[in-house]
Amino acid sequence: MVRTGRRPARTVLACVALALVISAGSAATAAPGPASSPEALTVYVSAADGDDDNSGTKSAPLKTITAARDALAGRTSARTRGTVYLRGGSYVLDDTVRLTGTENSWVTYSAYEDEKVTLTGSHELPADGWKRLTDLSDDTLAEPQYSSHTRLNTPELRDGVWVYDLGAHGIDPGTLYKNGFNWVQQPFAPELVVDGGTQTLAEYPDGNSCATTDTGCHLWGTGAKWKADGPRDLMNVDLDSRFGPESAWNTSGTTPRAQFEDKKQLLPDPAGRDTWTPEELRRMTPSIFTVGGRAAADDRYRRWAPQAEPTVDDLGTRGFGDYADVPVQLDPQWIEDIDNTKSETEGWLSGYFGNNYANDMVRILSWSGDKLYAKYPSMYIPQDSWTKVKVLNVLSEMDTAGEYYIDRYHGNDVLYYRPQDGTMDGRTATLQTFDKNFLLLDGVRGVTIRGLAMTGSLVSGVQMLDAVGTLIDGVDISNVSMDAIRIGRTTDTITAMPDYETVQGGHDNVVQNSYLHDLGGGGVLLGGGERTTLKRGNNVARHNEITRFSKLATYTPAGYLYGVGNSFEYNYVHDAPHMAVQIMGNDMRVNHNHFYDVVKNAGDMGAVYAGRDFTYLGNEIAYNHFEKIGGSNDALYMDDGASGVRFHHNVVNGSKSGVNFNSGHSNTANDNVFIGADHAGHGGIYHKNGETSLPLANSWVLESRYNAFLDVREGEKYSATPENVAAWHEHYTNGKQKYSDGKPISYPEITQWYVPRVTATGAECTAAAYTTSGTNGCSRETVWEDPDSLWVPSRVEFDHAVIVGCCGFIETDATFTAPESLYNLSRWSDRINTDSVLATSVADTGLDLDTLRFSDSGSVARSYGTAWVREWNRSVTAKGIGRPQHGDTAAR
Repeated sequence: MVRTGRRPARTVLACVALALVISAGSAATAAPGPASSPEALTVYVSAADGDDDNSGTKSAPLKTITAARDALAGRTSARTRGTVYLRGGSYVLDDTVRLTGTENSWVTYSAYEDEKVTLTGSHELPADGWKRLTDLSDDTLAEPQYSSHTRLNTPELRDGVWVYDLGAHGIDPGTLYKNGFNWVQQPFAPELVVDGGTQTLAEYPDGNSCATTDTGCHLWGTGAKWKADGPRDLMNVDLDSRFGPESAWNTSGTTPRAQFEDKKQLLPDPAGRDTWTPEELRRMTPSIFTVGGRAAADDRYRRWAPQAEPTVDDLGTRGFGDYADVPVQLDPQWIEDIDNTKSETEGWLSGYFGNNYANDMVRILSWSGDKLYAKYPSMYIPQDSWTKVKVLNVLSEMDTAGEYYIDRYHGNDVLYYRPQDGTMDGRTATLQTFDKNFLLLDGVRGVTIRGLAMTGSLVSGVQMLDAVGTLIDGVDISNVSMDAIRIGRTTDTITAMPDYETVQGGHDNVVQNSYLHDLGGGGVLLGGGERTTLKRGNNVARHNEITRFSKLATYTPAGYLYGVGNSFEYNYVHDAPHMAVQIMGNDMRVNHNHFYDVVKNAGDMGAVYAGRDFTYLGNEIAYNHFEKIGGSNDALYMDDGASGVRFHHNVVNGSKSGVNFNSGHSNTANDNVFIGADHAGHGGIYHKNGETSLPLANSWVLESRYNAFLDVREGEKYSATPENVAAWHEHYTNGKQKYSDGKPISYPEITQWYVPRVTATGAECTAAAYTTSGTNGCSRETVWEDPDSLWVPSRVEFDHAVIVGCCGFIETDATFTAPESLYNLSRWSDRINTDSVLATSVADTGLDLDTLRFSDSGSVARSYGTAWVREWNRSVTAKGIGRPQHGDTAAR
């Protein structure tokens, strides 16, 4: 945002004469819903030569989109559509364009013909404002705002650096906030864009090209959990004394993650079971590192912060039970008096601290001796085996072309930048400080957004709430810090909680033919549908290219599928560090997509992921091409009991594993091709932790989510009504719902599923209540062997797999004794590793990887027959995936 406020747009008078133009059959007025009227209200807008006092004709256009919106307000309907044509140019926004209710419905906002229209929240940094650092006089450098320049203390660091005085030009330098997995998301750091490309916030080590286990691009601990040889750059200090022993970390309460509701259900006082506020969580124990390796070389870490041993405000003791005496509130005072001519003032560590699947950020506070102190905790207890981070926002590390730094200390507000080839001459530059949506569509019907480019926001690009029949067609969204497009919103909690859901998703909205790229977050959030009733949302993302996303946050996929009955189809998704699709709901379709080079910098993850819910039923992942899945990850990961997926007619080419069915029910993987995987599938079973390992880890979440839809539990916080249970039973047993190939979506077993409980009390089975052959509801038979027990991974299939290389589905085995009994998936299914075709090469199978079609002469045709091959070739295709060329919108 600009500090010197802009003149507000003039109000359009009610007497403005709107031109009526004949536009029947125009592609620019097509939209979901009833056909357009032959005489549609049409308004023209031009940022270059318009005026909001004009009539809105082609020859006398308005200047702003909001003026065009207001001119059509209340005058359109399903039969009399409106059209706003935006002439070419940039429309710089200082506020969101809001379209609300019926008065702003049934309107198309479209680029005029082939003119390029860009909505931007970025403010230009004109060439005359840039100064070469080495050209500034001693008197200029002595001015307070340039006081940090001395941290560039060698000719190599100073040469080629340019500066821009943001404060003198009235441009807000923005703020860096703590962000990360499970923290309430806040606007991300302002971003510098030069010649259309997002530049890099000054960092160490440089680069993002490293594969998952390469150590060049990050600072590491031991690397053990990544299976990498970590150089021990940052090693954690006194973990046991500060958090309790590792064996108790899940239950000690000494980590922010342990202060969420799902981890506190065994506390004796119900009043203490609620989730802490973000403010309370941020005051918990921060990291302290012993510095070694590259961080210690030449005392490098001493450049990142001032020297000081911070004062601790409060040695709180807020662990649980036996760990109440573990000090968990170590909130060090911020160091206010920093000599910024020598020390960095706002450095951060960003990356992985306590796991290898979710990122976090902590601010660098100070150093003393060989210790580096942080401000703020990480969500999970930091561990040497997980540590994999970058140092961000440090001027003294701005040593590579494309890096920048904003000095906000004491209001200096100066931008430092090292351009390519050492010059800003002839370059265009913008700074993103806009922290709002470009477009907010709230309660509208039949709105179309077509052919617009949008760039430069620190939050999400387009937000839709309770929208119906909206079409987003052929847009280009880039350089936004969160998601490109959000249909619906999520509740303000973490994904592990039972009450996490999307709301206000509306229905029958479409995002198509669009290019969504260079995103801090994800691509399209497809909320919509009602899980209690299983009413469909029918929101769709199709024929899009989504690339270079999740740059700032994990768990921000190209496609979020939340709710019921939404689809992600014919999209080309590529080049991202984390997952491509996350499913949290029912009856979704993830079909005909090409996923390429994703999950490049994470572990314990899949290109398509769902987790920790038995009730995510009816989801279909079919006809996709998974290619080059990074690290030791999976194409599909059904985590912690996730159930009811149908994975069929997919090609998985270049992944550590094809499918991971981790302890769920009724998951099937049939008629797929796996090429070059270490194994085509694998999965855990709850039995592996031992016969008396009750309650299960995360059982409260699993039970609560199950109860919310499929069980009526008096007195439980999360419980279904009898009416909703009946609706679910009817929905998943009547065979009326269909997969894309016409097969019924049917799970009759859900009428028999149960959580193992003590018969007399209904309490969850625990180790204390369990007996091998007891009759109280907590026996081996009722807990571990009955296929309807939720702790039993029954009705899982892995059949008709074409495997090039090695191997099939690797089963997890568990053996109980007295009496001895063996448990694995084959115990409850006769379709594990059945009817497989094992081949030494792709050519042997008869598969053409360019077309994804089989010949009639390969080993697959010989084994499965020509009818199977014809069905595959009819259903699977490489055509039509991704966005059409040149804005062609025919593929609707």
